[in-house]
Amino acid sequence: MKTVVSQRALFWIWFPLALSFTLMMLEAPTTNAVLARFAEPSVQIAGFGVALGLSLLIESPVIMLLATAIALVSGRESFFAVLRFVLTLIAGLTALTALIAFTPLYDLIAFRLLGLPERVAQVGRVAMQVMLLWTAAIGWRRFLQGVLVRYGRAQFVSWGTAIRLVSITSVGIGLLWWSQLPGAVVGACMVMAGVLIEALMATLFALPLLRERVLSHSEATTLSQRAIWKFHLPLAGTTLLTLLAHPLTTAALARLPQPEIAIAAWQVVFGTLLAFRSWGLALQEASVAALQHHTPMPTLNAFAHKVAVGTTIALFVLAFTPLARLFSERVLALQPELAAPTVLGLQACLPLPALTAYGSYLRGVLIYARLTPAVYRGMALNLAVNALGLGVGISIARALQVSSAEASLLVAVAAFQGAALAEVAYLYRASAYAVPNSRAQEAS
Repeated sequence: MKTVVSQRALFWIWFPLALSFTLMMLEAPTTNAVLARFAEPSVQIAGFGVALGLSLLIESPVIMLLATAIALVSGRESFFAVLRFVLTLIAGLTALTALIAFTPLYDLIAFRLLGLPERVAQVGRVAMQVMLLWTAAIGWRRFLQGVLVRYGRAQFVSWGTAIRLVSITSVGIGLLWWSQLPGAVVGACMVMAGVLIEALMATLFALPLLRERVLSHSEATTLSQRAIWKFHLPLAGTTLLTLLAHPLTTAALARLPQPEIAIAAWQVVFGTLLAFRSWGLALQEASVAALQHHTPMPTLNAFAHKVAVGTTIALFVLAFTPLARLFSERVLALQPELAAPTVLGLQACLPLPALTAYGSYLRGVLIYARLTPAVYRGMALNLAVNALGLGVGISIARALQVSSAEASLLVAVAAFQGAALAEVAYLYRASAYAVPNSRAQEAS
């Protein structure tokens, strides 16, 4: 009976986080569904995916501003110190975005490093130019969301995410029917509208809190910019390693047969899987919170198993039943040449939701034990195995002289999941040092 109560309490720790993650991850399939209804959908989806991947890579240092704000903002002086840090960071990253999107540096990245087809690269450039303020908007709202969470107003974060999704959908439908813009540009407008509106909502939600509880509280000590950089840089590095996988996969697919279709299919598969993986991703923060509330390890393990099994079953239902055709051809409106590899990619990724759940759970355990170097090493291992798998996959595909987009996509899928499996194996071993008694508790 005690375990049932603990499981129920754990569910209510995890569920709000999972719901917020899911709302955020639904952005990708929503955008892909709109872009698939434009002319040359493969080119437009692939080009938008390139712009989004590069923008995500540039914004990686600001994603963990939420954690930095939670940890460091405790009054007027620390708020303004972190604010100064945030403004400096987002100004520099916005300048970097402009340097890439509006100069020949983009050609160097798109053609020399990524090896993109000409049409995909060109529509990607325009989409990236539209997304100039992407990093600034996300950095600002992540900072304010951290303040909201720090002072017990986490529900406003979920509200902001829901409003963002509604905004993205509304802008996409409007531009689909009443504009002549290319699909990739429409995708960029959709996500930009979403992050700008969410940043505005975060500001409106945070202002009363800032007046009442933050700016009215004076602190004796001053937080230096050097101290903030020292705290934030390891977090930013972790995110950078995670997000490097997307452009790395794009570069590999550009060197395989039918690159336009393969890149577009990967963009759809990856975005769709995020909606399923979001329930597992939420286990990281939920595990930390649960362990802080003294949840027994066997209870936490059992809950992670349930999430892993549940998300795997959900993906199986979508990928291996008639829902697959309904989803790809009717909901996403994909053309047959793009729908077929997309469904195959979803089917081949069946183990990924479970790997995501277990990896997130183990990272939470390590973060709770303050063994964060193990988390960084796990992510570095993931990236290294992914790069190795892609390289081997390209060599095998060329040796076998494969010519289909499906074969190209399977290279990406195999490398991505192999990397996830390697990371989970490493984190499982590292977690034995974090909770040495958990194995004995499970055995008993």
